[in-house]
Amino acid sequence: MFGLALQGGGALGAAHLGVLRALTEASLLPEVISGTSAGAIVAAEYAWRGKLSDVEELFADVHQLGPKLLDLNVSGILKMVGRWAAHRQLEYLGVFKGNRLERLMDDHLESTAIRDARMPLVIPAVDIVSSELVLYASRPPAKRGLEHWELDVPLSEAVRASISMPIVFTPKMRQNEMLVDGGVLMNLPVSAVCSMGADRVMGVGLNVEGEDVSTPDDVVGIVRRMINTVSKQLERQQRRHATYVLDVILPPGNGVFSFENMDEFVDIGYETAMKAMPEIKAAFSRTVPISAKTAAVAGGKQWHRI
Repeated sequence: MFGLALQGGGALGAAHLGVLRALTEASLLPEVISGTSAGAIVAAEYAWRGKLSDVEELFADVHQLGPKLLDLNVSGILKMVGRWAAHRQLEYLGVFKGNRLERLMDDHLESTAIRDARMPLVIPAVDIVSSELVLYASRPPAKRGLEHWELDVPLSEAVRASISMPIVFTPKMRQNEMLVDGGVLMNLPVSAVCSMGADRVMGVGLNVEGEDVSTPDDVVGIVRRMINTVSKQLERQQRRHATYVLDVILPPGNGVFSFENMDEFVDIGYETAMKAMPEIKAAFSRTVPISAKTAAVAGGKQWHRI
């Protein structure tokens, strides 16, 4: 079973659309997909009906709305400032609430539940109450590890949980859980795809050329650098589980909020995948049967070469 694992990266995740477009043109159709944070947005939209056009329509809306999707957590910030002025313990959950992005996803996904996705799907998040990795999945995994699996959740809520970058977005509160970005523990969810039964997995990493290595000069910068350091160490472990990892290198100076350059990121993702296509095909160089569900989505083809 051929699986696809998509890394997080905010607006940089538009590159995943370009990669998916290239794979579709090459008839390399994933049978199971997972994504973290921005990767979760792409994975959820694609798995919902198995249509590349759905992902294209979603990113057109995200590109158009851009910063308007970032709903400032005004009350939370004012509360934090007030407690600081009163020399009381600070309560700080995040700069942005994330509700607008969740509503956009819910509109596009027509309020569907994750179990109703046409393609096997896994979306990682982290519960900072229990310190557990939470894996939202469209069906029970073929093999379980130490992770906490949940199968009954609205798809838009699973995405909202996975995008909750600490400090930037407020955590997603669900039942007794306080959920943050899955990238804290699993930014490239290769093992999640393997747990769903995939025996060959392609990971897609997102990197910015000349990434900032300067010394952070404030508390927020220090915390973010600490999280990134842990995330990168864990990502190296995930890469060892992958059959092939495609690294998309994006221009310097871009970051998670570079909405204005999303069209460029799509093009770079596409060009990177097309250039690497001979290597990708060599890595997945045998003919395999695909599931009936994937065949239906793919227009009835019963075999594909990968």
